[in-house]
Amino acid sequence: MDYSIYFVPTPIGNLDDMTLRAINVLKNVDIIACEDTRESKKLLNYFEINKKLTSYHKFNEKQKSQEIIKNAQEGTSYAIITDQGMPGISDPGHILIKECIKNNISYTVLPGPSSILTGLIASGFDNDRFAFYGFIPKKNSDKKKLYEELKNENKTSILFDTPHNLENTINDFKIEFPNRKLAITRELSKKFEQYQIFDIKDINTDELTLKGEFVLILEKNNENESLDISSYKEQILQMKKNGESTKDIVKSLRKSTTFSKNDIYEFVISLD
Repeated sequence: MDYSIYFVPTPIGNLDDMTLRAINVLKNVDIIACEDTRESKKLLNYFEINKKLTSYHKFNEKQKSQEIIKNAQEGTSYAIITDQGMPGISDPGHILIKECIKNNISYTVLPGPSSILTGLIASGFDNDRFAFYGFIPKKNSDKKKLYEELKNENKTSILFDTPHNLENTINDFKIEFPNRKLAITRELSKKFEQYQIFDIKDINTDELTLKGEFVLILEKNNENESLDISSYKEQILQMKKNGESTKDIVKSLRKSTTFSKNDIYEFVISLD
């Protein structure tokens, strides 16, 4: 084996999405660390992989990472898998990668299925720049904080949600973002896969299928796209007067507007 630890993505629904490389890695490592060994056995049995399994989930991730690092240092090779998708993204894996870097343990991340990218591409929304926010929070205070961020987000936003919470989320979005579009994608790569694109204000929750796993793609804030870059002239001149460099001005406006880096730069230097 070339590495001590392999982070191996697994299918998000359709088992045939497993790559040949991922199968070969799982067949050749010493131990497979699984989020749920019972769930993982379904996948491993499908590909006739019979390896020693160990439990590695969010409740034992810190402790288990230390164990895996220690064993890897002694020559044991590991594959890290989750129930579905890419380890380390809203699933265990991130802590272990940090420990690998800290302890100089050789590791690699295999490419593979991702509900985040699948949902984003399926939405048809702008994907030059996007932001992933994870699961919609349960606490109202956390939701409020998230919605404030999303209000000003000038990149397409990707979120996870659950069937029992989706109706509440949609009702919140109708209040917070009525004039934006939302892609509701569910059961990606599975038999009942569905992509639905809505104007948020027009969504009828009674017509939604509240089953399966949801990836929500929220259109970016387009409010300032109707403005011309020249409308920022006074703000830019004030920034120049304050001693800010062209680079800093471009960086600042790039964050707060949807204008391209080149358009901002060309306008800024035209004011010199």
